[in-house]
Amino acid sequence: MAENSNCKQCDTPLRLKIISPVAGEEGVLKVSITDFPGLECERGHRQFITRDFPMQLLEQVTSGDRTGLPVGKKQGLLFKKHHCGKCGEALGADGEPRPFAFDVKIADASQMRVELTVAVFKCASCGQEQLRESDEIEGLAPAALAHAFQAAGIKP
Repeated sequence: MAENSNCKQCDTPLRLKIISPVAGEEGVLKVSITDFPGLECERGHRQFITRDFPMQLLEQVTSGDRTGLPVGKKQGLLFKKHHCGKCGEALGADGEPRPFAFDVKIADASQMRVELTVAVFKCASCGQEQLRESDEIEGLAPAALAHAFQAAGIKP
């Protein structure tokens, strides 16, 4: 579990603590994690259960299609605009935030529930629901997770 059984800040023993919820957001992406496993000392300092835990979590969050929705297209030479991936009509500026939840298990850690909330756009012409861009989750996830860790008091 822990690579070092003492706190990096005060050198007191660490114990496993389930932190819930852990949440952060960046741009149009909000990440919320329930049952997040962390280590905590008696003085309340927190750290990850392993050194590479944040990278493993990031890989799990960004791997594969977590929403199951198609993706729109960016079109335009100088001024890129988002268009429906099905019919090609321009997408509106505002999407509806929608949560997509899934379970994540990393190494010896207990299972966590991750919820990604991202804007979903509905084409006014054909009714197709979609994400605006394919790299929206992948591009925003590192910063959103960093904000979540920071809010939970976990220092890298």
